[in-house]
Amino acid sequence: MSSVTATSNGGRTRRVQERAEATKAKLVDAGRLMFSERGFDAVSLRDIENAAKVKRGLLAYHFGDKEAFWKSVVATVFSGMHEEFEQRLGLLREVSESEHLAFIVRFYVGYHARHPELSRLMAQEATRDSWRIQYLIEQYIAPACEKMQRLVGDSLQLDRDAFVHWYYIMVSASSTIFSFAPECRRLFNIDPCEEVRVDRHADMLVQMLLRLKQE
Repeated sequence: MSSVTATSNGGRTRRVQERAEATKAKLVDAGRLMFSERGFDAVSLRDIENAAKVKRGLLAYHFGDKEAFWKSVVATVFSGMHEEFEQRLGLLREVSESEHLAFIVRFYVGYHARHPELSRLMAQEATRDSWRIQYLIEQYIAPACEKMQRLVGDSLQLDRDAFVHWYYIMVSASSTIFSFAPECRRLFNIDPCEEVRVDRHADMLVQMLLRLKQE
């Protein structure tokens, strides 16, 4: 095979790979929105292919069945959050436990403001006792929650029972205003996702959550 032919074949292979990756990205983006808005059971593979504007059968070709595709979607959602968190955390050096905790709260607020589909997806799954919530807990939620529990326990002197309530207050308060953005816009005539609103929400939540001390 000549070098020209080899180069030509290599170029075609790269283009095929690039098209495949672009198709997969479209499917994952469509799946993230549809699973968060309608839930796993109410969405079909064809619904996702239509939303992604790709040919029928491509989802199964690239991902296999619906369960495998859902796992790919949530992996993208949670890995994106984890990578961003680690990048920002790496900028912190020798901060106190309370400052570390404030950073976590602010990060959650900011991330939910930019990605309200995360809390909507969790709202779909956390209210159902299914294999999916068990999978989310084991793969993503429990490891992060355990680290947070140790930090909150050390910083605020909260025992495990008190942490349960602190955790759900933090999770709900950091995300609801952004997940409920359409209501907030109509009710208060403001956009909660504006930077100044996000910062104010984070400030208020930090002040409330870091004041707590167990008697």
